[in-house]
Amino acid sequence: MQLNETKSQTIEHVLFERMGVSVEDAFATGADFVDEQVSKASESGVDIEPRLGSLFEILLKVTEPKTMTALNTLVDRLPQLAELTKLTDEVPNLLATVGDVLDDYQQRCAKEGIDMEKSLANGLHAALWLGSHVEKDDLARLGELLKSDILSHNSILVLGNAANSLSSAQQNACASKTPERVGMLGLVGLLRNPDIQKSVAFAAKFGECFGRNMDQK
Repeated sequence: MQLNETKSQTIEHVLFERMGVSVEDAFATGADFVDEQVSKASESGVDIEPRLGSLFEILLKVTEPKTMTALNTLVDRLPQLAELTKLTDEVPNLLATVGDVLDDYQQRCAKEGIDMEKSLANGLHAALWLGSHVEKDDLARLGELLKSDILSHNSILVLGNAANSLSSAQQNACASKTPERVGMLGLVGLLRNPDIQKSVAFAAKFGECFGRNMDQK
């Protein structure tokens, strides 16, 4: 008979009886403790009721199904968040390292006479200017130009040589007050000049290669 009465009791009753405390006494003690804390808070000028109401509202929001799902997801991600926290601890060191590298680079540029601030301002201005004046088709043509041989080492040497030759020829031609004239016999005589022979051979070879490329493309 006593066994059946024990089974009919709740777990709380059984636990409290084993500790030698009745359920009523336990609740009374808890109520007294809460009252004491509320009295202390009131004496300190703290109004407990609004705070309890706010706490209850928060409890309702936290126990909503969507919130509980989000909290479960957050708990599952806690290990990843811990690793992320470790990375954030290294951010100041990384920033300090980057700052040292930039300072060292700026000092080297200053030794070479490069003004970093002016260079950055001019570079930004050039990029903005190009962005406002160059169209998409122009960029496509620039891309084709860069893919061609126009910027190869040999092409740059040839173009540089041609520019120097044009400049020298113009200066020599304008050096005398009377323009120099060359007739047919003069041209024949010039063909004996080794430099002229090299130029003629180059022109002939250029014509041959240019014609071959015209057939290929």
